[in-house]
Parts: sequence; structure tokens; C-alpha cells
Amino acid sequence: MADRTLSVAMSTSDRTAPLLSGQTVLPGYEVRPEQATIEEIFQRQLTDAPYDVAETSLASYLIALDRGEQRLTGIPVFLSRSFRHNALYVRSDSPIEHPSQLKGCRFGFPEFQMTAAVWVRGWFRDEWGLGPDDVEWVTYRPERIDVPVPAVRGKAENLFEGLIEGEVDAVMSARRPPAAYFPLDGRAGRIRRLFPDAWAEERAFYRRTGVFPIMHLVTVRKEVVAADPALPRTLYDTLAQIKDAAVANLVETIKLGATLPFAVASAEHALREMDGDIWPYGVGKNRAQLERFVAYLVEDGLLSRPISVDAAFDESVLDT
Repeated sequence: MADRTLSVAMSTSDRTAPLLSGQTVLPGYEVRPEQATIEEIFQRQLTDAPYDVAETSLASYLIALDRGEQRLTGIPVFLSRSFRHNALYVRSDSPIEHPSQLKGCRFGFPEFQMTAAVWVRGWFRDEWGLGPDDVEWVTYRPERIDVPVPAVRGKAENLFEGLIEGEVDAVMSARRPPAAYFPLDGRAGRIRRLFPDAWAEERAFYRRTGVFPIMHLVTVRKEVVAADPALPRTLYDTLAQIKDAAVANLVETIKLGATLPFAVASAEHALREMDGDIWPYGVGKNRAQLERFVAYLVEDGLLSRPISVDAAFDESVLDT
């Protein structure tokens, strides 16, 4: 029987559900899942660090380290990854079909510092030929960590209302627009994706760069690590095993592992394109993109200096 209890706050997915449900045991621990939205988990962990283990925004964690965060350490388990080309939206009557057409426009984000926003602004510079002064940034909620940002606050209730009302010309949102604006059945609504074929853009981006952008990592309270220095590696190994089993389930043909027609075909295609590892954990396979992301944070003025990748993670997992 486990003699220690570990509070764990994570979004539910095939990468986390077995741990949160108790189906997979974390050796030496009883896992106590904490219920909250992902935004609430980020805010609480970076404000009060109440969770022993938590899914955490990559950008906000690195910003917190730069500002002297001493309570948390990271493990290179990346619970959320997304290309986010599909998360760029314009009004349906907009003539814009590529981000390079946004020079002189106003672009909305939920927050300036959110990880997806950092990636997208980096692509504005590196991929789409727009400098930091070519677009005016607008945000629609308070910053998770109080840092000065080169953005104005929108007056609309949220960024989708701001888009509809013409306050901004385009937006990036990790959450899809409301069905009233963006119907699920493919019918025309008041909002459309900026790219006519965002999924093709994402595949082309990966082929060109080899980057499947990281959004979230896992953080552990250092106080818990001090009591059990083996915990970060044990947690890493356990979550990696869960992820590997989730991938294997996607290509199982006796039944579909996801409620999705053609799921096996999609998984097999991704495995071919991504050299057999569609969701890499660990420092080694992700070092180059983590270094690129740190550079983007510095370019955005969100870090005072570059942070080494190794400084972000517990020393027990640096060889992963």
C-alpha cells in the first residue's frame, strides 16, 4: 500500500487518464486528482504552488523562473502539443488568407504570455515576414504572471466578440469559437479559420521545421522532491509508459482507440511522417525547439535573459 499521497492537477487525456483514475499506479504513492480547469491549474500553481504535481504552461513557467521562482521544478513530460495554425481565425468576410497579409492590422490573443501566443508571434517573425511593429497586439484577459507586455487591452467581452465587432482583424485562440459563430457541421458561420487549409499548413510546417510545438510541461514542488529525490524520474517514467500505451492504442485495429473514423489511418500516417515518435517526451529530442522557444520569449521581452534548457528541469531527468 502506498504510504504517501500526491496531489496531482492535470487535464484529462489518454496521456493522463490512467494515472488520474488509478488504473496506472505511481510506485510508492497514492495519487489524489485535483479538479480544476486547465487555466485555473496554471494560475494556482504559478501563484501559490498548491499542487504536488501539475500540468503547467511552458511559457509562464519559464517566465516565473526568470522572475525568481524557487518552489517548482520541471519534468520533460509535454502533456499538450499543438501546431496552432488551426487556431488562427478571421471574420468570414475577411479577404485575409495568410498571416503575411496582416501588416498594419490588429491581432488578438487571450493573453500575451500564453505559450501558443509566443509560438505564433515567433512564426510571424520567422515564417511570415512580419516584424514586431508591423502588427498591433490586443489581449482580452489579465496576464497570468504580472509582466509588462506590448499589447493593449480589448474592450469587447472576449476576443471572439472583439473579432466580430471589428475591434481586431484576426485572433489566435486555443479554444475553438462558439458554434454560433463557427458551426461544427462545416456550414459557413461568422468566423472562419485564417488559413483555407490549416491542416495542410501544419503538415508543411512540420516537414519544413521538424517542430511539433510544446505547450505544457509538468511541474513538481521542490519540497516534495526534497523528501523523495527519486520522484521526478519515477513520475517521468510512469507518464512516458502511459503515453506509449496511448499511442499503441491508436493503431490497434481490433477496435478504434478513439471515437473517430479513420483514426488508425491518421495515426499510421503520423508515425511515418514523425519517424515513429509522434509525441516525444524527454530533454534530448526536444532541446532544439525548447531553445528556440526561449529565444522567442526573449524576443518578446518576456524573459530578461536566455534560460538554459537544463535549468528548467530536475537534474534526475536531464538524460531523457
